[in-house]
Amino acid sequence: MHKTSYGAALIAMALAPAFASAAGWGDIKGRFVLDGDPGDPTAITVNKDPEFCGEFGLKEETIEVGEGNGLANVFVYLYLRRGKSVDIHPDLADPGETAVLDNKNCRFEPHAMIVRTGQKFEVRNSDAGIGHNTNAAALVANTKFNTMVTNDKPEVFEFEKSEPVPQQVACNIHPWMKGYVLIRDNPYMAVTDKDGNFEIKGVPEGDHQFVIWHEGPGNLKNLKTDAGKTDRRGRLKVSVEADGSVDLGEVKVSASALK
Repeated sequence: MHKTSYGAALIAMALAPAFASAAGWGDIKGRFVLDGDPGDPTAITVNKDPEFCGEFGLKEETIEVGEGNGLANVFVYLYLRRGKSVDIHPDLADPGETAVLDNKNCRFEPHAMIVRTGQKFEVRNSDAGIGHNTNAAALVANTKFNTMVTNDKPEVFEFEKSEPVPQQVACNIHPWMKGYVLIRDNPYMAVTDKDGNFEIKGVPEGDHQFVIWHEGPGNLKNLKTDAGKTDRRGRLKVSVEADGSVDLGEVKVSASALK
């Protein structure tokens, strides 16, 4: 090979994404349920744009439960030490389509979401006739932003680094508006749906630690799962086998722990 072509090939290899070298892949799933009475959600005092925002019956969203007391908005994500990386299943190498955070009905939709580095992150305003700002001042590893979002012009961002925990976004115009975004450089993360379910596919076989996090207390420690118990940092040790599925089972989260 010509020297120049050889050098170019080496550079291309160095810059290429770290695709899979794992021998096998497995999945992780489970369901989180609230153990106890969450009580009635607190009604929001709509003190800005009441003629518009007052129409939606807004309520506090810290604890959201669905069918069978399934607990929504619990984050589950792979823990990696600083400077460490993980093999990524070839089917998951592409960060995927644009992730959308909408200012809609005077709240963030979705309330909790995941985004990968290199993935487009679009902030919209679907509330015709009123302004919203989206403030991501809590970001630790990425550039903070605080932008006005108009109805006709979404703002698009792209993150370069993993955030250590889900980070809050807020609207300063409407102070009750809060949401949470987890940004990671790998696909091994999820947020529970309205009924408390989650699934993470294509995890490389081997021993891993996963963080379990909720906006109320942060890391959910001492949770009992069918795979073991979370430690004081909310981390759960999980052993993934090739072509296997790790089921955490029905994980009970005390209502008192979330307040």
